[in-house]
Amino acid sequence: MSCDRSGIFEEFQNSTPWEFHVQVFSDDNMTQPVTDVVVNIYKTSQDRDNNINIFLTRNTNADGKAVFTLKDFEPGLDAEKSKGIYYLKAAKGNLVKNETTRYLLMNDGQTHHNIVLK
Repeated sequence: MSCDRSGIFEEFQNSTPWEFHVQVFSDDNMTQPVTDVVVNIYKTSQDRDNNINIFLTRNTNADGKAVFTLKDFEPGLDAEKSKGIYYLKAAKGNLVKNETTRYLLMNDGQTHHNIVLK
């Protein structure tokens, strides 16, 4: 008698690469996305608060989204090196919002962080 474990292989073979989606809205109901918001990611709150040592940056698209991949965070694709909490700054014109991510595991799939900028 034998055990077929091919399903385990297929499960890992079809994994979805990790992405971090930051979406910016102009209203509390999160129905009005904001385009061209500069989203900066920092490794420390001090860097964010002093606006120095920007780790990653993107502008939001027409859907108000800025998308970052694991390769952006860690070019060697080693999630263990990059897991943790990051600090965000979203800015457009005179509007600025500082936020802190939850602990990012960087597993398969997508992690979403919504920001209301008003």
